[in-house]
Amino acid sequence: MVEDAPDDAQLIVIRLEQGGFDVQFQRVDSAQAMCDALEGSPWDIIICDYVMPGFSGLQALKILKEKGTDTPFLMISGKVGEEAAAEAIRCGADGFLLKGNLTGLVPAVQRGLADAALREQNRRHEQELKDKLSFIQILIDTLPTPIFYNDPNGLYLGCNKAFEEQIGMKRGESINKSIYDILPPDLAALYTRGEEVAESGSGPRSFEGTITCADGEERDVIFYSASFSNSGSTDGGVVGALLDISERKRAETKLRYLSTHDMLTGIYNRAYFDEELERLKKGRKFPVSIVMADVDCLKEANDRYGHAAGDELLKQAAEVLKSAFRREDVAARIGGDEFAALLPNTDEAALVEAMERLQQQLLLSNKEHHGFPLTLSLSTGAATALNGEELSAAWRVADQRMYREKKGRSAGTPHFRQRHISV
Repeated sequence: MVEDAPDDAQLIVIRLEQGGFDVQFQRVDSAQAMCDALEGSPWDIIICDYVMPGFSGLQALKILKEKGTDTPFLMISGKVGEEAAAEAIRCGADGFLLKGNLTGLVPAVQRGLADAALREQNRRHEQELKDKLSFIQILIDTLPTPIFYNDPNGLYLGCNKAFEEQIGMKRGESINKSIYDILPPDLAALYTRGEEVAESGSGPRSFEGTITCADGEERDVIFYSASFSNSGSTDGGVVGALLDISERKRAETKLRYLSTHDMLTGIYNRAYFDEELERLKKGRKFPVSIVMADVDCLKEANDRYGHAAGDELLKQAAEVLKSAFRREDVAARIGGDEFAALLPNTDEAALVEAMERLQQQLLLSNKEHHGFPLTLSLSTGAATALNGEELSAAWRVADQRMYREKKGRSAGTPHFRQRHISV
């Protein structure tokens, strides 16, 4: 009770007790006494006189606000008019009564206490909500997966640390920006198209893309997204996540490579050669020529110089075939020392030119490998098929011609030569 007249204070107490309150009060009449009272006990309500010697109700109200206390404040005056009452309400008083008419005192106190209780309940709810949001933010910040959420217009509402690190933008910098402000235009368009498909119900809410991270590295990702609703089932926006699948993509690429390539030489393997042979049988790229090549005396080279030397001969042979034939041709290692090449859209005249290129590349390769103690020698055979039915037969003919050449050479000296190198 901020009141300089003890009788007036006692009258107010009587009115409250008649209204059913069990009143415990303390009367003060100065700024210091009021500050001491506020520090001492938790008060349910403050009832304050508007005018007092050396102190005023507006000063008392200011002290209360500066304390940051939300205690209900009821102003009572003897003769103040409507303007003063309006000023008190504007400054934060919860009510204004005249001392000559205290019939509204009990309802005013009840209303002030009820409003204060409601404000306290709202504060608790707000704090609980803040605590939950803080927990959720900490939770998603610990996840390594980039997570973000947008409003219905596509503007960013928030994200986690992983998303910040990936896009190179602090959390506050992304708020209220669109997908086109954050991501490259092509990727933003991809994301937008994916969301449009998801909203239409005609596709899944996940799609793949490639993003450029803040460090400049490109990463393959899957976008996952889901809509969320506000209270009243209104559209709240979209929450999304980016799953980095770069390692998986690299593993898949490596597996595809290993399934189609020879690990030692790096050119295609027998499985891929057979697939291409079957594909060409059903295609329209005829005539198709087949070239067979065999590394001469590979076993002798392995026995005399070791398998490392034999492996180098195989690698050199693969490079010769790759260099001699076109990009659209398929050069493959189909056996231990055997190689083959499929040449689509190649007639016999073009095949002769291809075989000449092969011999030229063989001579050139041996010159380039002059430091290697062995000279690469290849036995070759070739044939041309005019249609799919002849392709398998052409392969057999090319193989037979290669072995005839190899057999003819075997009557002479070994087909690898040791180089004499001065050191």
